[in-house]
Amino acid sequence: MMDQDILSVRSAVYGALADLSKISDGDRLVEVLTGIKCFLGKGENAATAQETGEFHRTHYTPFLRVLVTKMGPQWLDLLTSEHLDLWDSFFLEGPADQAFLVLVESLGQTGPSARLDHCVHVLEKFLQRGALAEVIWEVCEQQLEATPTPVLHEAILAKICNLPDHVANCLQKHNKSIFYPQNYFPRIGNAILKVLQMVSVSLRDGKGCSINFVSQLLGKVCMQGRQRELFSVLLPRLTALVQSDCIWQRICWRLVESVPDRWMEPVVTGLAQMAPGPSALSQLLGDLVLKNKKTQFIVTQKLLFLQYGHKNEMLQTILGYLALENSRRALLIKVLRELLDVWSSGSMVKHSSYPQMLHLSRCIFICISLLNKEEMEGCKQELLHALTSGTRLYLDSSLPPVRCLGMVVAECLSQQIKHEGPSLSFQYGEDDDIKDLKSLLNPPCICPSDPPDNAKNTTESSTVPTSKKEVKHPEGQKTDTGSESELDSDDDLTPYDMSADTELKKNKTPSYIRDCMEVLLSDDVEKVEVTMSSLANLIRSNSAATKEVSTELAKILLHLDGSPGVENFTPLRFAAMVAVIVTDPVLVSQYLTGEFYSLNYSLRQRMDILDALASAAQELSDATTPIKLVGPEAKAEDSLSARHPVVTHQSEAPVDWRKVVEERIASKTKRFSKGQTRATPTPTPNRFHAVAGYFFFPLIQNYDRPVVTFNLLGEDHLILGRLVHTLGILMHLAQHATVVSQMGKALLEFVWVLHFHSDPFVRQGLLFCVSTVLLSVPWERLMTDMAEEVLEMKCWLADIAEKESDEDCRRLAVNGLILMDKLRNNLQPAPLE
Repeated sequence: MMDQDILSVRSAVYGALADLSKISDGDRLVEVLTGIKCFLGKGENAATAQETGEFHRTHYTPFLRVLVTKMGPQWLDLLTSEHLDLWDSFFLEGPADQAFLVLVESLGQTGPSARLDHCVHVLEKFLQRGALAEVIWEVCEQQLEATPTPVLHEAILAKICNLPDHVANCLQKHNKSIFYPQNYFPRIGNAILKVLQMVSVSLRDGKGCSINFVSQLLGKVCMQGRQRELFSVLLPRLTALVQSDCIWQRICWRLVESVPDRWMEPVVTGLAQMAPGPSALSQLLGDLVLKNKKTQFIVTQKLLFLQYGHKNEMLQTILGYLALENSRRALLIKVLRELLDVWSSGSMVKHSSYPQMLHLSRCIFICISLLNKEEMEGCKQELLHALTSGTRLYLDSSLPPVRCLGMVVAECLSQQIKHEGPSLSFQYGEDDDIKDLKSLLNPPCICPSDPPDNAKNTTESSTVPTSKKEVKHPEGQKTDTGSESELDSDDDLTPYDMSADTELKKNKTPSYIRDCMEVLLSDDVEKVEVTMSSLANLIRSNSAATKEVSTELAKILLHLDGSPGVENFTPLRFAAMVAVIVTDPVLVSQYLTGEFYSLNYSLRQRMDILDALASAAQELSDATTPIKLVGPEAKAEDSLSARHPVVTHQSEAPVDWRKVVEERIASKTKRFSKGQTRATPTPTPNRFHAVAGYFFFPLIQNYDRPVVTFNLLGEDHLILGRLVHTLGILMHLAQHATVVSQMGKALLEFVWVLHFHSDPFVRQGLLFCVSTVLLSVPWERLMTDMAEEVLEMKCWLADIAEKESDEDCRRLAVNGLILMDKLRNNLQPAPLE
């Protein structure tokens, strides 16, 4: 029977996965999901317990991963809002630990897209329904099994504690408030309370349970510095529960005892900072300071000697905790002896700051206020040593606050020692620190305190009544109902001009690059049209997301065929390709230049590659920036407008008398020179210079290697001519670049190989390339590095200008010769007179 249940579940899940991979109907999708939902074990048509257990153990996590992978624009269109809840229910009604891991993993596996948005939405619902408590409880139950999985538990622990950072990295500026640390970690506190309540119920029923995972979660959250958010929820409730219930007291003691040593310090420090008093801390920690050496070191050494700056309330809570039980009072006496020894140390007085000395003095005063006469009598030797040797060190200090501090402590110590005669008395001025220090001699109340009333902390919201304006109708306004036939006639109405109206599209414009890629691969013409109309702008406005998938997007655009129903498909596709290249020029140019010489591409696709590269290079090299006036008039106008803004509204525009006076003076003043008043562009770097080599050299390398369907030196001379012109454009745009000399030398060699080509279009391109080399490469470099090639080109240009049959070729050759002569003449030294 068990094997039959396993086989039935397996066949149902495998069949559903097969259907989901090729489904395109919304009703069928809902039917498949509904059929699998019965294995969650909830609802009227729930499967048997054996089938539900098999599904949870074996198939639940893989099925959720398939659901996440398939979620996209297509499924969002197939599923209505009601049926989206069906998709969500698989994550909200199944085993919480597995669902939580799949949801968190999905955030890192996809970039900005509709899938990410919906996974975040489901994760938000997951947290709002308190499912974190279910995750923690399921892990606690798994730890009682014979073969627990610590690796899985560590992964869940890390995902829970790092969820705010993980979500913030994925959503960045679009993060939701529920994932803010100040809102998320109190939810962890509420989840821990729910789990502890389940533990209490299990113990009362005689069942065993483990809270090691809860302790690990408590320690790791505190290690991340979130003690305040966590204990603000935990402490008020736990303090109230442990006072009247011994089981809850045992639970709290075990909760703190099970915290790993590496995380014990932040937990104990957080409890000491936020506990309402020593009795509350004692009820939460018990005798942990005696059982755990790490805790003892933290309480008796680190918080008192190695740290300073803690508030008086925290110090009173820590030392009061040691004084509450007789078993812990020995530690309090030990702490006082060590404090007196350090306080009277010459090295401490010499090398410590005043706040550190004040901190030690406060601890001494609190210890003295907590010890009785017999215990103080046992510390008489340490008191005398500190009074005799330590006081002198403080009085010899050159700092008045340190001297005053030594006087106050010396007076206190002398009062604690029984001796004949009066106690020490000094004259000093009391500041706030001294008054605060003396107040610590009054013993703090260490009796159990009432739990804080949480209702007092809530702020009452006040409602402001809104006033409603009464609308009064004029008395003379009446409705004329006599001539209804005249009112019904619309013959005299002027028809509204609707020539500029555009048809509303029922499909929304995608907001993410990945969604656009999925739409472009689909067969929905309307979606493709809407996507193509906004793709170029979306690429430019989301450069970070585009760079993640730039090569894949360029591949899709390159292989995208023209759809007959898409208006302006060719220019929109070309604009998108240019935008991708401009956004990520290195990777996309490497991909496109490599594909230019690959197999199975049409001539149109190869020409699109060349045109897109040339247009992108033009845009990258464009240095157009906003211009501004430069000159004394512009500066005067800027300063005047900064001091006195001009109001453009005609009815409210005041007359600026300063401007009127300055205009009159300027009109009556005769100027011989006004300086620079023309608009000058702001210099900007040429972005194409850094990537020119990636565009140029791959295109010029493999032109002589024929492919089965592509032969540049044979019948495909049209593509060869376009390639030559593209190389000339890239050469011209790379002017003043560091790599321009290497590009010029390679281009001249390329031209010389093809200078006898029979096609005039190719020869025109070659002549154009020669001119661009002359314009882009400095003449000195031409004469130094390429003198032989330049002389050969000059002879060829002269031959073309004299013997070429094509008129355009002759014109280009003559222009090249004239340009060469001008460059040579400009560099020749002027003759001596």
